[in-house]
Amino acid sequence: MSKYNETLAKKITALIADELCSVSDICKAIGISRNTFYKWKRENPAFNEEIEDAMEYRGEVLLSMAYSSIKERLKRHTVTEEKDTYVPEETDPGKLKFKSRVVCRKERLPDLRTIKMILDRADHKLKMKNEKLKMKNDGQEENRKIVEAKTEAPEIPEKSMNDTDREQAVADNKIPADTKNTSVKNIKNSIKILSDKGYCKSHRKRKYSIKETT
Repeated sequence: MSKYNETLAKKITALIADELCSVSDICKAIGISRNTFYKWKRENPAFNEEIEDAMEYRGEVLLSMAYSSIKERLKRHTVTEEKDTYVPEETDPGKLKFKSRVVCRKERLPDLRTIKMILDRADHKLKMKNEKLKMKNDGQEENRKIVEAKTEAPEIPEKSMNDTDREQAVADNKIPADTKNTSVKNIKNSIKILSDKGYCKSHRKRKYSIKETT
């Protein structure tokens, strides 16, 4: 049977969720092949979603059973064992009759292997948590250092456009490297000459005398 059947689909999901059956067991119980089962899953999104939900529920049930079993093994408990004794009857040796019963109670300690497994798992989780916390703290410390480095960095004085252009020109070999020094010397000489009153006075006389003669 390869055609999708809604009734069979509901039985399949019930077997997966409640009976904890495998796919092979389900296919045998329903009377379909594994290929048909997976074909229905591919061609019917709703059926596929129901199968996924049933498997998720089954996983939760199994996990709960496992935790319950572990919990029982971690408890200290008493186990009772009974042993009955029968003997042949006196009148009819082919028949047996009850003679006695021995009841034995044993104290069971928590299973050490289960305890070790739980402790190892807890240690592993704690280690992973500490590593994540350390990575987070290291990242915050690195960011703090970067911010402090930017905050404490000395301010670089701004250069004038002329100085920058001149340095670039010198680097490109467009002007001689000593041009800047020569310009500075010329400016200093001009300031010195202008500050000399005698020079300014004689310069004005010479200027006006030239105009008068012309």
